[in-house]
Amino acid sequence: MLAAGLVVVLAVAGWLLWRNWVPSAPGSPSSQAVTATSVELRWGPSTSGPGVDQYLVQRDGAQVAALGATVTSWVDRNVAPNSAYRYVIVGASGSKRSAPSAEVAVRTLPAMPEALEQKGSSATSATIGWAAPARGPAPEKYVVSRDGTEVGTVPGTQTTYVDTGLEPGGVFSYVVVAATGANRSQPSAELIAVTLPAAPTGLRASKVTTDAATVQWSRPSGPQPTGYVVLRDDTEVRTVSGTTLSYTDTGLAPASTHRYTVLTDLDGLRSDPSPELVVTLRTPSVASGHLDGSWPVDGKVTDVTGTVTLGGSAAKGQTFGWTWDFASSCKVGPCAAVVSGVFASHPFSVKVTPANGTYSGSTNVHISHCQGLSGTVDVKNTVRLSLTPTRSGLVSNIWSVTSWKGTLVLTSPYTAAGSSGNLRSYCPANSLTASVAATR
Repeated sequence: MLAAGLVVVLAVAGWLLWRNWVPSAPGSPSSQAVTATSVELRWGPSTSGPGVDQYLVQRDGAQVAALGATVTSWVDRNVAPNSAYRYVIVGASGSKRSAPSAEVAVRTLPAMPEALEQKGSSATSATIGWAAPARGPAPEKYVVSRDGTEVGTVPGTQTTYVDTGLEPGGVFSYVVVAATGANRSQPSAELIAVTLPAAPTGLRASKVTTDAATVQWSRPSGPQPTGYVVLRDDTEVRTVSGTTLSYTDTGLAPASTHRYTVLTDLDGLRSDPSPELVVTLRTPSVASGHLDGSWPVDGKVTDVTGTVTLGGSAAKGQTFGWTWDFASSCKVGPCAAVVSGVFASHPFSVKVTPANGTYSGSTNVHISHCQGLSGTVDVKNTVRLSLTPTRSGLVSNIWSVTSWKGTLVLTSPYTAAGSSGNLRSYCPANSLTASVAATR
C-alpha cells in the first residue's frame, strides 16, 4: 500500500515538474543594423529547458514574427523613420513559453531629405532647397555638407539653406542629412551647385563725344570670363570677348543720357549686372544742328532805300508773317538747303549753304514793281538770305536747329520799259532790308 502511494506521489511530482519545465529565456537581442525603414535584430538561443521549436519576436508588447528554432536573427521592415521601438524575444516549445529576453530599445534613423535642388545663387553664395521626408516625424534639424565638410545646420521645420562666402564661378557638391539627437539619416542624393561669375568692376567712361561713348571696366575675380555683355538702358547692345575690357558705343544722339551696365559671361552663366554708369554725350555747337522742315517766319522791314512797291509802298517797321520750307540735302548735320517761301505774296526759292555758322544764298525773282507812264513795270529783284542758327536741340534723336535769325535783302536795279520819249517807263534802283526769325 505504501509503495503504491509513493508511485502516485512521484507521478504527480513528475507531472508538475514537466508542466513547469519551459525553455530558458533567449539571449539579449541587439540591433545590428538600423535604417530609416528597417531594424535588424540578433539574439542568443535558449540554452536550457525543453528545446524550442520557435522564437517569437515582440515589438512594443505585440508579436510581429514567429521564426524557426535555428533562426537567431530577423529584420523588421515594417517600421517608420525616426521612431522608437522596444523588442524582446520569447522561446516557444509547443505551447510553452520562455520568459522574455532582456529588452532592447531601438530608434530608426530619420528618412533622408529628398529632391535636393539649387534655388538661387550669386557670385559668393548658393541657395539650396530640399523636400522634407514623406514618412515619419520631422527631424530636429538638417545638416548641410559641402564638398564632404559640414557647413551648416537649420531647424527641422526649414528646408532651405544659404551657403555664403563662396568663390565666384565655383562648382560645389552638397548633401543634406536629417538628424534627431545622435541619429542621422543617410545622406541625400548629391547636388552639384554653381555660383555666378563676379560682375566686372570699375565701370567708367574713358571717352565721350557728341555721338559715341567708350566704356571700360576691370576683370573680376574668379575664372577667366568667356565674354562680357554690354547693356545700354537695359538693352543688350554688344557681347565682347573675355579678354576685351572696353566697348565703344556709336551712333548715339548728341546730348543724350544713357545708363550702362556690364555682365560677365562664363560659358553661358551670367553674372549680376555691374554697378550702373550714367553717361551724357557732349552737346554739339548750335551751328552743327540740322536745318530742315517747315518754319513759321516773322519778318520786319528795317531799312528801305528808294521806293519799293510790294502791293503798296514798303515802309520801315512793316511786319510780315510767312511759312518757309527748308529741304536739306542731308539727314544730319549742317548742309545746303533749298528755302521755298513767299515774300509779299510772291513765291521764291533760294539755295542757302552753311559757312562759319551762317547759311547764305541768293536768287533772282520778280517780287516788286513800279508804275510808269506806259504801265506797270515788273522788276527782276535779287533776294539775298543770311540765316544764323541761334539754338539747337534734339528733335527725334537728331541734333537739329530749333531757332534762327537773319536778314532778307531785296534789291532792285534801275529798270526801264516802253518806247522812248514821254511814254518810256522806268523804275529807279532801290533796296529793302528785313529782319527774319523763326522758332519751333
